[in-house]
Amino acid sequence: SRNLQKPILLFVGHFSWLQNSEAAEILWNDIFPFVKKNLPNVELIIAGQKAREKLRLPHQSNAHIIDLDPDDKDTVRKLYQEATLLIAPIHGPGGTRLKILAAMAAGLPIISTRTGIEGLDLVGNRDVLLAEKPEEFAQQIIHILKSPEIFTKIQKNAYTLVREKYNWEKISSDINSVYES
Repeated sequence: SRNLQKPILLFVGHFSWLQNSEAAEILWNDIFPFVKKNLPNVELIIAGQKAREKLRLPHQSNAHIIDLDPDDKDTVRKLYQEATLLIAPIHGPGGTRLKILAAMAAGLPIISTRTGIEGLDLVGNRDVLLAEKPEEFAQQIIHILKSPEIFTKIQKNAYTLVREKYNWEKISSDINSVYES
């Protein structure tokens, strides 16, 4: 069960990739300050490879940047377990959606742009909350944190979907049938 009273917003990425750096900057500069005004207990963690090197973000309280080593699976697992929401304000195309699938599997509800969930069978307001502009992100964050029933619904639906559709056995058998045909 996640802590809605002292929520942690998480974004994870490789920051050599411009789309991740842009998303982190939007989250840090435009979304988080608005959320913090409404929910003073909220915390933000931006974590990833080359985070300190690539992100030039002004200091602000309750906001942290964590550099991740490519092999540091334990810290990544801990971040996904301790966070309350994964926030993905990704606007550029391309890249993998592994952070989204990882969050779903960890029972971590997601707020993302349509671009951020491209190629995944996620439905807005069922498996994920969608937002495009910073103020929409802030509103969705506040909305889900103040609505435990919506939080639980999104969490359960996303977890069920990732288990049924994106688990490794399923993916490998799908690949196998493609090779056979």
